[in-house]
Parts: sequence; C-alpha cells; structure tokens
Amino acid sequence: THDLSSPELLLQSVSASKMSRNAQVATFAHRKRMFLGKSDKSSAGGIDAHARDICAAINARADCFTTSSCSGRAYLWTGEGLKATERFTRYRVTHELIEDGERYFDLSSLSSELADSAWEEGRSRMREKKVAISSFRRPGVLRSLGDALARVLPCTADNPEMEPPVVVWLRFEAFILHVCCQDLHSAAQLCAAARTVFKNVGVQNWAENKVMVAIWGDEGLEMPVTDPHGRPTFIGEDSWLQTEVNMRHKRNWAKIERFRDAVLKMPEAKPVQSNPWRLPQKSVGDADDIDSEENLENPSPESVLEGGEGSGQVPSSSSRAIPRFDVIGDIAVVSSLPPAEDRERIGQLILKENGRLRIVAARCGALQGDERAAGTLEILAGQQRRPLLTTHTEFGVRYVINLEAMFFSPRMGPERQRLCKLVQPGEQVAVLFAGCCPETLQIAAHTEAERVVAVEMNTDAVSCARRSLQLLEKRNPTRASRVEVLEGDMLEVAKTLQQGSFDRVLAPRPKGKTDEEDNALVQQFLGALIPLLKKGGHCHWYDFVADWEFPSCERSRARIQAAASRLSREVTIIRCAAANNKPVAERQYRTVIDFSVS
Repeated sequence: THDLSSPELLLQSVSASKMSRNAQVATFAHRKRMFLGKSDKSSAGGIDAHARDICAAINARADCFTTSSCSGRAYLWTGEGLKATERFTRYRVTHELIEDGERYFDLSSLSSELADSAWEEGRSRMREKKVAISSFRRPGVLRSLGDALARVLPCTADNPEMEPPVVVWLRFEAFILHVCCQDLHSAAQLCAAARTVFKNVGVQNWAENKVMVAIWGDEGLEMPVTDPHGRPTFIGEDSWLQTEVNMRHKRNWAKIERFRDAVLKMPEAKPVQSNPWRLPQKSVGDADDIDSEENLENPSPESVLEGGEGSGQVPSSSSRAIPRFDVIGDIAVVSSLPPAEDRERIGQLILKENGRLRIVAARCGALQGDERAAGTLEILAGQQRRPLLTTHTEFGVRYVINLEAMFFSPRMGPERQRLCKLVQPGEQVAVLFAGCCPETLQIAAHTEAERVVAVEMNTDAVSCARRSLQLLEKRNPTRASRVEVLEGDMLEVAKTLQQGSFDRVLAPRPKGKTDEEDNALVQQFLGALIPLLKKGGHCHWYDFVADWEFPSCERSRARIQAAASRLSREVTIIRCAAANNKPVAERQYRTVIDFSVS
C-alpha cells in the first residue's frame, strides 16, 4: 500500500490515473473509427430510415457508437419462430406502414414469394434455406396455405423428421438498438436517457474499454393468422390487422424520436485533461511518401482525436494555455495565429507531445475566393516545407491534401460517415463543391453506389483528388472506377449533366462574402442542382446559420422551398441538424438539411 498523504505520491497516483484514462480513450476512439468505417453487412444494406436520426445522435458523441439497430418491423413467418434456426422463414418484411392490407394479408399468394422478401422496397433478399416452396395456382379454387404447402413439401410419412410449417404467424418486432460505450459512466448516462422512454434497457456485457448497452422497445405483437391446418383465421379482417400493425409502427417511431431528443440533451462526454490525442510514433504524412506502396498497404490509424474529429489540446505546463488544433496527416493546424512570443514554444510543445507530427502551422486568414483556398498558413515549428502537402487517413481512406490551396476539415468525418450509411446500392450520386473529394472517396470506398460524380473548380483540389483516387485504385480498382472527377464551375458543369439522373446530390456549398451575395449564390446553386435529382431523389444541402436560428432553420428552409417552387418542384424537408458541433465563426454554425424532391 501507498501513503497517499504524501503530496508527491498523490501527484504520481493522479498522473498514472490520467495516463490510464488517456490510453482508454485512445483505444475506444480507434475501435469506434474502425467499426463505423466498415461497410454495412446487413441484408438491408444500411440503417433503417426511422433509426437514422437516433443512430446519428449517438454516433456524434465521442463516448459511444451504435453496433446494430432495427427501427421496428412487421412480417409473416412460418417454422419454429427462432431466427437462428434453419426451420424459420419470414415473408413480407416491412419497416414502413402497410398501405394495402388486403394484399399484404393475402395468404394464398405467400408460397410464391422468396424467403426474407422485403415488402415495401420492391425487391427481395433471399437467404439460404433447406426447402424451396414453389408457386401454386389453380383457377377458380382458393386453396389454403396448408393445402398448398402439403402439395410441394415432402410428406411426413416419407420424411418423419420433417413437418410442413403450415401455421403462419404475424409478428411485430419493436425498436432494438445495441450501443458500445466507452465506460460504465457513459453507459449509465445512455441508460438513463433511454429509460425516459423504454422499459427494457440495460448493460448486456462489458470488458476493458467496452460496455455494451441494449435497448428494446415494447410494442411487440405475436399472433397466428392461420389454424394448424393452414386455414386463414381472420378472413375479412385485413383492415383490422393492418391497423394493429400500423398503430404499433407509429407508437414505436414516436418513442424513437423521444429517445433521440433525450440523447441530444445528454451532457457532453467528460473531457480528458491529459494527452488522449497522443498518436502512434509512425509517420505516414511526409510529402515524399504520398504514393508509397508500403504506407498504402499498412496505413496508420486515422487522425481522429478526443475533443472532436482530428482535434487535440496539449496541457500547458505554464499558465499560458495551448490552443486547440486539428491534425491533418502529419501536420497540426492551429486555427488562429498565437502571439509572436508564444509561437515557437507552442509549436515545439505540440511536436513533443505527438511523435508522428512533422509540422505545426497556424492559419493567418479565412477562406479565400470562390475556390475556398485555405488562406495563408504560418509554420510555427517543424519542417519548413512548401507546399504544405500531406496525406490524411479517415475511416481507412487516404486523402492527398494541399492545406494552403483548399479547405479540409477532419471534424466533418462523422458527417461523411453518416452520408455513407444513407447511400443505397445502385445509386447515382453527385458531389458538388467537392474540394479534394473526401465525401466522394468515402462513398466510393464504403457504399455500393453505382456512380459518383464530383464537381470542383479549384485546380489544386482536383489535382489532389485525382492523386487520392490513384491511391484508392491501387487498393480497389473496381470502387475507384465508379468515380468521375469533373473540373469546372458547378453552375456550368451542371448544364452538361443529364437532368433527373441522380438519386442523391451532396452540396457542401461555399458561403458568400455578404448576406446579399450569399442569398444570390444560394438561389443559383439550388436552381442548378434541383433539376439534377430524380423524382424522389435526396439532397444534402449545407448552409450557414446563426445559433439563434437553431433548430428550426426557417430561413434556410424558406430558401430551399422558394428555389423548388420556381422550378415547379416540391420538396420535403427530412432533417435539419448541425453538420458538426463546432462553430465556423462566432455564433455561426454549418448546418446540413436533408430534403427530397418530387
């Protein structure tokens, strides 16, 4: 035992505790990046529409991330009732309201469908099963499902181990969510928020740097819709069955929204007071190793640090505070120029605490011009290299970035990950104002989009984007081949693209110098991009709002509605939220508005 009454021993104990906490945070941050950076392997290919907001709210926090979710679903099933068994088959899986009850509950046509078929999506997902069920039709005769199955399944006399699954059940599974938390404190906060809405909440298991929380909804339903011989038991009651399912969907969705609101009100993750941003000692960001095959095959962990994506803060041993900074590749970027007498000290201290950093630079000005060049950067410490060219890894994808010639923010990493989860297989995606193409590359690398078109007028940014694309091509030529980078003014390039050909458009647009200029730009940009969308297509529009405009963002909504009205199109605002948690200027935030066009 130690006598902690000694000030020296007490200080050592506190220091050791901080270092242990730092290691825990760094390990959890790495686990989160790796997990969220993987492609979605679920049969749906992405997060259910009604669970996206709650998953985004949780994943925006530094101390937790979602590992699996279901917004709630209804389906018909036969067999043993346990999904894990081979003798369980489900049909007409729907995460949405049932619009046509008569058709949905028509059991006479059930045997002609694929197992695990998705009802509302107009497509089927087939899972492997032992027995195939053939379609059946006999003009003028309505056969029960049991009779139909008896005709096509081996009889029990010939195969005593098999019994035809003649009973059909209707099941509604409520919302379910699994979340990995950094520690028990974070898990307790999440459980407290969830228990304001849901009854079934608890810690499922835990290990070092990992606490799993499970949250279950309570709007379940389990009922047979045929008798043991396969005869329908609710003939003429399709409307009632439809109401029962839809009522549960609506109550379930309302609870998810309340849970999302509770998560957004949770206190921020407790900040760490020591060195949680300490990075591995391997350097991957030198300008002369951008195309290194060795680094390509063995990329270092992403520069995603506690306190915000790619940001950090060194504790000062003196009374003068060290400013926060972004880590981009092997360069630390301080957002503003420190006083002259502190510059070298600050730069050297940051380098000392981060072995893989080679340069510390500070911004001397705001974004410049239509091409959004990053402005002047003054090197505070480290290599005197120009241009400030580096490689930055995010969710396993490498970007080549010239920090003096283009805008890039690692703090938008979670937003890029959110967008990837929304992209559906086969989509045509346009990324306007693409910059060095981080969104484009993430979508190409982590989704099954058929085509991704990037438009950018900054020549330096286009050059970097093409070099990044070459890096992706070395690792995955197929995914890289889906990308097309077009250089030019978005307003002009949009005229050359086929109207109504894109399922999704991303528009991280630049801001005008004045309110009048900004209003004019907004209408020009929206007027050019809305015609590119297919009917039912989605746009992710990035705007700039004052803090008092949150959360309604009425001015931004009105501008979108006005632009659509002039084009005789209708828009539906789906979501309005901050693109990240950091202001872009005093009391100014970058917001993202998701809307669909019809």
